[in-house]
Formats: sequence, C-alpha cells, structure tokens
Amino acid sequence: MENWHEVFIGKIPKELYQMQLINGEKQGLTIELSSNHTCVVIKFGIVQAVRMLDEGIVQNNLYCDNEIKKYKDNNFQNVIYEVQEGEFGKQINQISDGYGEYLNLRHYVVITSNYNVDIITEWEPTIEISQT
Repeated sequence: MENWHEVFIGKIPKELYQMQLINGEKQGLTIELSSNHTCVVIKFGIVQAVRMLDEGIVQNNLYCDNEIKKYKDNNFQNVIYEVQEGEFGKQINQISDGYGEYLNLRHYVVITSNYNVDIITEWEPTIEISQT
C-alpha cells in the first residue's frame, strides 16, 4: 500500500514557487524553485527515472487517494515527500527486472502549485536555500 512521508520538514519555506527542472548526463537532475523571496536548489544528481506532470491532472487519479488527501487538505505544507510502495517506483522496479530493489531506490515527489515531479534515485538530495 502506498505510503507518503514528509521529508526535510521545515527546511524549504512555504511559498508560491516557479519551477525549473534541469537534467543531464553531466550534472544529473536539479530542481530550482524560485519565489519573490527565496531560491531553493534541490540537487538529486544522477537519477534512474523522472516523471513531470501538471498537478491538475495527476493528484486525483495517479496517487493513493488517502495519502494525497492527507497532505492536500493541509495545502501541501511541504515541498518534497518520500513515497514508499508507490506505483511509479513499482513500475521502474518491474521494468528494471528487479535491479531497482538491488539498488535500494528511493521515490520522491516534489510538489509545486503547477507540477508534480516523481524522482526515482539511489541518493538523498541536497538542498540549498538562499534569499533573493
């Protein structure tokens, strides 16, 4: 059963962010969040999979209703969540023929007002915050 956990609680200020996603072979995945007051850079490094969808089309049908409701009702006070037993993680593990279990992959979801980004990775991201 899908289970969501808030991670890095209180580290990323609650603001209305614009997102820029940068991904490449050299630097890996970086998500930049910017608001009028804050710039947040989340560096995942090389990831196994990434999926980016408009939040309006995914939150009612893609994730476990109970888990999404738990955080949506509180207006997603956090930006990043770790998902256990999520469908995207299961899909990646299935198509990798079990390699994902061997790597002990983690499934994160970054949620902004416009996008949901699912990330499958071996590593915990680093987060840099600066005031603008």
